[in-house]
Amino acid sequence: MKLLKRTWADISMDNLSHNYHLLRSRIPADCRFLGVVKADAYGHGAVPVSRQLVDLGADYLAVSNMEEAVQLRRSYIRLPILILGYTPAFYAEDMVDMGIRQEVHSLEYAGQLNQALAGTGKRLKIHLKLDTGMSRLGFFAYDDEQTPEQLRQIAAMEHLLPEGIFTHFSVADSCGAEDRAFTARQFERFTAMVRDLEGSGVHFKLRHCCNSAGTLLYPEYALDMVRPGIATYGISPSEALEGRFDLRPLMSLRTTVSQIRPFRPDVDVSYGRSYTTPDHRRIAVLAIGYADGLPRSLSNRASFLLHGKRVPVVGRICMDMCMVDVTQVPEAAVGDVVTVFGGDGEASIPVEDLARLTGTIPYETLCSINKRTPRFYLDGDQRMEVLQYIV
Repeated sequence: MKLLKRTWADISMDNLSHNYHLLRSRIPADCRFLGVVKADAYGHGAVPVSRQLVDLGADYLAVSNMEEAVQLRRSYIRLPILILGYTPAFYAEDMVDMGIRQEVHSLEYAGQLNQALAGTGKRLKIHLKLDTGMSRLGFFAYDDEQTPEQLRQIAAMEHLLPEGIFTHFSVADSCGAEDRAFTARQFERFTAMVRDLEGSGVHFKLRHCCNSAGTLLYPEYALDMVRPGIATYGISPSEALEGRFDLRPLMSLRTTVSQIRPFRPDVDVSYGRSYTTPDHRRIAVLAIGYADGLPRSLSNRASFLLHGKRVPVVGRICMDMCMVDVTQVPEAAVGDVVTVFGGDGEASIPVEDLARLTGTIPYETLCSINKRTPRFYLDGDQRMEVLQYIV
């Protein structure tokens, strides 16, 4: 089948390499780099991104669940993989066999994993999750006298091998004084608990705290490993950090012009008649809609790039297509490439701009680009690989 370029995402592997080396430069030379490739590598394609991270020198990979880990193993990716979310204890032996590490967030869960491995002679490598203020998964690292003893009990379990211990910063991406103080408090809670355990003979190969913002702003908290996520993909962790570091986005979302027609004044466009032409207009139909991951809430709000010029979305975005006003781009023609976000020559539309228009964050916008949209992996202008989920 010929390659169909209706709507697609260009993924710059050059920029992935650049971001990786920038993040590496922020941390000590002996600190390990864990590449976070959960959620299909934040919408960028987990397998191609993971392969590139392996080539770049990443030490670990992290996913959200067992299915994502299996996907990487089936693609012959052999780096250690840490599952950051819950995996039913039934899969404990499979995780051992595949070299997968599992986060452990409670004594009860640890007991279930240990029991699932009874009689096998196998040990599952685990990373203990401490809650230092995120209030999500984990053992309380503060205001709970039971935590140290529970962690010591887990360390003594026959079939579990505590390889690592970690926490997650909740406001490291904020530059506010109170939030900076809270991040410092989280780190202090974490290190105090680790010292307590080490004092009783429980030691860990890997202690890790830093997400993207932590890696960029708090390299002194790097410890044994960092876990940058969104920054690896070239996006700042928050608005407060935009432009502060030379992060380069990997993804540009593109589509094509299906038809262009002239319209008279007072013509209603698309469902709901939410847009009416104010005068003579040229309207182009684009081959992208909310079924491709383009939020319907961008209707009559966003602009895209055509021949380096901004063209506004008019009318409601449909399931498979949308309309833009190309009156100011007389050279526009059927088949032309339109950039939804990313670069077009010297012009660009940051994904952050679209995220703000929809009241969300770039993480969600990137993860919403769905499996109907193929990914083209580029080395400069040279296409290295194509990921097509459907055909």
